[in-house]
Amino acid sequence: MTKITIMLPIYCQDQAVEVQLGGLKEQILQEAEVMVVDQCGRGATSLPARKVLEREKRAIELPGLYDNIAGMRNHALSQAQGEIFLELPPNIRLHSEACKALLQAVEQNPKAAMFYSDYQEVLPDGGRERKKLMDFFGDITERFDFGHLRVYRTEALRDLGGWDESFNSAHDYDLQLRLMEKYEILQVPQVLYDVLISEEEHEAANIGASKLFFPGTGKYGGFSYLFYDEREEKEIERACQQMLKRREAFLDHENQTVTYSEAEKFPVLASVVIPVYNRERFIAKAIESVLRGTLKEIEVVVVDNGSTDRTKEVVRKISQKDPRVRLIENHENIIALSLNLGWRAARGKYIAQLDSDDEYLPETLQAMTDHLESHPRAALAVSYYDLMDESGDVLEEFGVIKHLEYSRNNIMRCDGAGAVRVWHKKVIAEFGGFDEKELGHYGEDYDLVLKVTEKYDLDRVHQVLYRYRRHPDNTDAKRDERMKLWNKTVARHRALKRRRELNWRLGEEQLAEGSKQ
Repeated sequence: MTKITIMLPIYCQDQAVEVQLGGLKEQILQEAEVMVVDQCGRGATSLPARKVLEREKRAIELPGLYDNIAGMRNHALSQAQGEIFLELPPNIRLHSEACKALLQAVEQNPKAAMFYSDYQEVLPDGGRERKKLMDFFGDITERFDFGHLRVYRTEALRDLGGWDESFNSAHDYDLQLRLMEKYEILQVPQVLYDVLISEEEHEAANIGASKLFFPGTGKYGGFSYLFYDEREEKEIERACQQMLKRREAFLDHENQTVTYSEAEKFPVLASVVIPVYNRERFIAKAIESVLRGTLKEIEVVVVDNGSTDRTKEVVRKISQKDPRVRLIENHENIIALSLNLGWRAARGKYIAQLDSDDEYLPETLQAMTDHLESHPRAALAVSYYDLMDESGDVLEEFGVIKHLEYSRNNIMRCDGAGAVRVWHKKVIAEFGGFDEKELGHYGEDYDLVLKVTEKYDLDRVHQVLYRYRRHPDNTDAKRDERMKLWNKTVARHRALKRRRELNWRLGEEQLAEGSKQ
């Protein structure tokens, strides 16, 4: 009886199949079929495919030419006899117990339809490095790291209609989203395969991420999603939007306007809030970048989170020379608490955020407040930014970060809206400020962006007005990756619930309005 269907794709004439064959031969569980999908033979069986067919007795050839990977997989799925369906990519060697462990996981977890596991990288020098993956807890972005092998329950794949062949790039992401709505995704707690890393891959890995000090998958680590090509980005956006529509969480209503009464007056136009912890090297540069600005109706509110270095001393020295700078001492190092202390103490109409190791440009606050003054539907405005290194030199190779992928729907899969962020103070107050309870250490500003844009607009100011410094001591680089993903996932799932309720309420209001006419 066939337990597992293994699809082995052949993509090029010089594809090395020995690694894949070695893993198949060593399997403890042998009740498997191997489907060789030859994409490079063009009518005649290619040399790599012939090798597999000659050396693997369970292998059968599945002929056909396909428009994309989704079509290829769907054809294999239509012929599959196994309870489990998996694609075995090049340079992947299954461990001997892999098929047996996967079958056990499928049998023991009837609600799960997709499985993944830890793996081991085999480096060019023979070194081995285990890659420990996180448990899956509902991430709705395309960036969750499932490793190199996704394994599916065959009947669930068929129930979902397989892969959507209208996607050339986002087929796996779309399937992940549809699968999550009906089934579970489960991590098998074992190392089940090796990934052989070539010399070229090893040298190229994370060249960009090493300069950005932002862990994550892809060449640019956590920034990688900002560098998709346009076609891939549009496909991913479409998959996300389709998911939101299925969940009744897609927003298409007209947002409201931020209004003020004549009685609302402000001593200054903009307050810059800077939370800080142990940043004696950079805090003066951050503050001085604000004070050098062309807008003079401003104040700087620095909230120290219990620094143990000379940070407070540096801030006090600046405040003695310029009374527009104030220091608030907070003894708890909780970023959301610091932001709340800062904006509540601020006297400006607008609240501008500045991280303690970043910098403004001279025209930053003038440009941002001019935009907000002339665009009353915008509750916050966000500019473009440059990345700079520890010394303040712009990292030209990464270009200007524009976040043009932003929309109030697409933000549900993005990690942020960009910087500099300038808010109406009254709007922050309307939504209760930043979440200290659940998102105290990360994701607090992302969460507030999600809330605010459900009612008001976020506008993009098309200028570089912020300098984002990347260095080894970046807070992003030091935070626990699981906590970061958990906090963002919490924020997104709360937003899904709010948006469904908002759409239901708006729908009821439209029905009531229609019945009056």
